[in-house]
Amino acid sequence: MNNLAFLFPGQGSQFVGMGKQFWNDFAVAKRLFEEAGDAISLDIKKLCFNGDMNELTKTMNAQPAILTVSVIAFQVYMQEIGVKPRFLAGHSLGEYSALVCAGALSFHDAVTLVRRRGILMQNADPQQQGTMAAVTRLSLQTLQEMCAKVSTEDFPADVACMNSDRQHVISGHRQAVERVIRMAEDKGAAYTYLNVSAPFHSSMIRSASEQFQSALQQYSIRDAAWPIISNVTARPYSKNSISEHLKQHMTMPVRWAESMHYLLLQGVTEVIEMGPNNVLSGLLKKITNHIVPYPFGQTSDIHPLSNSAERKKHIVRLRKKQLNKLMIQSVIARNYNKDSAAYSNMTTSLFTQIQELKERMERHEEELSEQELEHSIHLCKLICEAKQLPAWEELRILK
Repeated sequence: MNNLAFLFPGQGSQFVGMGKQFWNDFAVAKRLFEEAGDAISLDIKKLCFNGDMNELTKTMNAQPAILTVSVIAFQVYMQEIGVKPRFLAGHSLGEYSALVCAGALSFHDAVTLVRRRGILMQNADPQQQGTMAAVTRLSLQTLQEMCAKVSTEDFPADVACMNSDRQHVISGHRQAVERVIRMAEDKGAAYTYLNVSAPFHSSMIRSASEQFQSALQQYSIRDAAWPIISNVTARPYSKNSISEHLKQHMTMPVRWAESMHYLLLQGVTEVIEMGPNNVLSGLLKKITNHIVPYPFGQTSDIHPLSNSAERKKHIVRLRKKQLNKLMIQSVIARNYNKDSAAYSNMTTSLFTQIQELKERMERHEEELSEQELEHSIHLCKLICEAKQLPAWEELRILK
């Protein structure tokens, strides 16, 4: 089974020079840069390669620029490597890149659409009263409560992105966001302001969202070649739900951590980040260590991905490390079973099997079969049950 997914970054991943290696080395990159520029009457290549960072960061410029580089990365990947994904997912703006690469939206239409989207979002906050900040080391519930406490109709603060269990983004009026940050700091949280020019995924851009809905109606959306995970639901789009979700997309939060957990539950073991700056690869490492991320934002990224033997070794090492950790944690976990005789009868054979498996893993480099992996996890579950672990502790070990 193909256990590969493609990820597409959103705004904030831009940098001057992005896409230049692809343009130097591949005709498809030259063609797509030209096509994007013609679609919106803007020299996208010049903006990406030689532009001022402040100019590139403007929402109306960053969105078509990032989309262009991401689609180029996908096209180069398919030309040079060609292994197809099971799923696609894009972070905010990146969802439009995913739609293009899955064939649901034409590249020309997408560039035009996100340019319009960027203008509307930027105009929704003409005095730049809004801001966004990433907050770490604080639970989602606590952050949501803080936002609800300080928000008013004129000075809103919303959780805009759930990026990982301990990293979320807040968005809204600068005064409200600053109040939330002060409260978060008192709880031991850290924060970083984002390099964006509008308060995305907040109520401050509701007017832009309403105007964008009429723009969406002018474009045709086709069936996607592969399932695309929606930011709005953290589940794949259903056949006729793309337009409806895109209407909600600008003001609803990005449920990224949930989206990655969904991929994990579907058996995804590798993801390739198509686009600039490797932001999503870094986020993924904070969500799970059960999926291996690979960047694909420049020509030099081709070799590691085309070396299938090295990739397989990397996956084998990862799975062995994870399984070894699971075994150790299940064995050393506290025993809550007060019936020592029953506990001994249940676990003596299990501990022997676990030890034999660990020794085999240490002796051999080859990957365990799926049946052996399932059996190994089953042994750990049986040990947890024999110890009568509380549900929360068993979940922590087996997660």
